[in-house]
Amino acid sequence: MAHNGDETKAKETKLINKTWVKVVGVLALIAIPVSSFLLWRNQNAGIWQDQNTGGIQKITIAQFGDVFIYAPLYIAIDAGFFQKQGLDVSLISTGGDEKTWAAVISGNASFGVADPTFVAVSESRGQPGRVIGNIVNGVPFWGVTLNPKIKVSKPQDLNGYSVATFPAPSTAYTLQRQMFIDGGLKPNIRETAFGTLLTALKAKQVDIALELEPNVSQSVLGGAKIAYSLASLYGDFALTGLTATPESLKEKPELAQKVVCGIQMSLDLARKEPKSALAILQKRFPEVDPKVAEEALKRLVNEKIIPANAITQQTAWDKAIKLRVQAGDIKNPKPFGEYVDNTFAEKAEKDCRYSPPSNP
Repeated sequence: MAHNGDETKAKETKLINKTWVKVVGVLALIAIPVSSFLLWRNQNAGIWQDQNTGGIQKITIAQFGDVFIYAPLYIAIDAGFFQKQGLDVSLISTGGDEKTWAAVISGNASFGVADPTFVAVSESRGQPGRVIGNIVNGVPFWGVTLNPKIKVSKPQDLNGYSVATFPAPSTAYTLQRQMFIDGGLKPNIRETAFGTLLTALKAKQVDIALELEPNVSQSVLGGAKIAYSLASLYGDFALTGLTATPESLKEKPELAQKVVCGIQMSLDLARKEPKSALAILQKRFPEVDPKVAEEALKRLVNEKIIPANAITQQTAWDKAIKLRVQAGDIKNPKPFGEYVDNTFAEKAEKDCRYSPPSNP
């Protein structure tokens, strides 16, 4: 979509520098058809009422910030899946993966949604943690460029190009740095603040911006092209997980199970009823153009960034840990089972599924 003058800049700035939004009663406001989801909700109204009258348990989940790729978390909240589990979930935004984990170990949050490898980093420093759910199962970064001649099919093709990423030690920076190294190249990275990568690209300060959705789809619809996909390059990758302390899991395992169940149901909704999921996300991210949001969600599902279940696969975990070892963040990682507890996700996959009901 093309705009003119100051209005264009204002709208683009509003998209890039995302406004944090809190949504209450979102389903009642959804304008597009979500009939089968609403039918499912009505059929379960009695269950919800029983849990409400029995008391709702309030918990806090820490996150980096409201980011589109955390869609499963927001769907679980706004679609009522956490409520169905008897939970009233509040989010706090920390501004960093390491800060999110710090909020969990300090007791300011019951759970964290962030790069799960920070659990391993923390373990090496004497503070253990556990990954109990998978939120983002791939590398959700795409190299966007305004130069039609740039095409990157292998790391060596980055030769001669500069890339803007989020600042170190972000996962984006670490992955992009490793891609340069894998190509036998000296990393040519411009560390850029969150929300300003596309500005740097348009100002020709860099050749490529390593971006997230929905900014990727916004750029493509505006005439940019995707030069490469880290999702395709890395495949399954434990990028964002649900984390907790061993002590909290021992004291309240049922609470962890309820949270993971809510996540699993949101993963199901995103795949089985993408229009319903899209409607929910549009209410949480109202500044994102509906077409952009649709393309962004489609890309996240098609490239398997949004996983089918909340189970953290060892292959995905090993790739993430290997990257941290290469970056020098971890020297001697422990076995997979020392960091990841899949029992909650495995039970959720079996017992906590969302199935679109048949219309009467």
